[in-house]
Amino acid sequence: MSKRYEEEQGELAGRIKALKAELDKNSNQAMTTDIFVTTVRKYTRVKKLTARMLNELIERIEVHQAGKVNGVHVQKLTIHYNCVGSIEIPGILPLPEPMS
Repeated sequence: MSKRYEEEQGELAGRIKALKAELDKNSNQAMTTDIFVTTVRKYTRVKKLTARMLNELIERIEVHQAGKVNGVHVQKLTIHYNCVGSIEIPGILPLPEPMS
């Protein structure tokens, strides 16, 4: 009976450790999201995009290979924002065909 008790205690200790790690991860994510929102609020009424704003808000931009879908040129961009990562925006309008 004591062996079963010790095994259960070991399992519970491992579970507590895993839950604490997940809680820490979620708290850090909430803090970084708050920092991002604070940064975005600084720039809600700007009239001109500056290099400083881009550096504060965006980590990197990935430009994927262009293709043609149903006769329309399509090119995917992935913007990775600081603190929150990339955000998928559905229903993107197609751009006009590039001039050759």
